Amino acid sequence: YDSVDINVVVGTGDNLYTPVIRNCGGKGVKGISDELNAAVSAVEAGELSSEFASMGTLTIMNLGMYGVKSCAPIIREPQAVALAIGAMENRIVPNDDEDSDEIYKESVMMTATLSCDHRVVDGAV
Repeated sequence: YDSVDINVVVGTGDNLYTPVIRNCGGKGVKGISDELNAAVSAVEAGELSSEFASMGTLTIMNLGMYGVKSCAPIIREPQAVALAIGAMENRIVPNDDEDSDEIYKESVMMTATLSCDHRVVDGAV
């Protein structure tokens, strides 16, 4: 792919939309955030144009806000990857502090699952 175009899953009521943010590799975080906010506002107002409704290079979905721990996203062709972000949660993990008497500690963690189309990522072997 010549550019990185990202679809972000946006929900309104019972409907899901995936507006696309074009050329993310050529923009800063502020530019991407501004475009995403404009896309979300357009979706909420019911004014989603065909520019926002087209297919990008990858899709990002945040299911953590609904309490979903993880999911395996499905790639929609011709996309290369789909990323699902899960909920933040407290987990018990090994303690990496050598000065501590405790061998375990509680840490806030999140699960992110990336589904990749192998033809795009490593080529059809």
